[in-house]
Amino acid sequence: MHIEHIAIWTTDLEQLKSFYQTWFEGQAGPKYTNPVRQYQSYFISFAGGARLELMQMPPSAQPEPA
Repeated sequence: MHIEHIAIWTTDLEQLKSFYQTWFEGQAGPKYTNPVRQYQSYFISFAGGARLELMQMPPSAQPEPA
């Protein structure tokens, strides 16, 4: 089995990106921003080929739980 990427929601996108770059030598891609949905994300790539998607959306823009 090969996991291509895992996604994590965060309240501090820049701090979490810095954490994975510093401690796990991850390489961050460009920030993706969707101004309509107020959504932002980074993909962090690692030497073994795995990627981590860090995602952030302000509480006011999050959908209500089902």
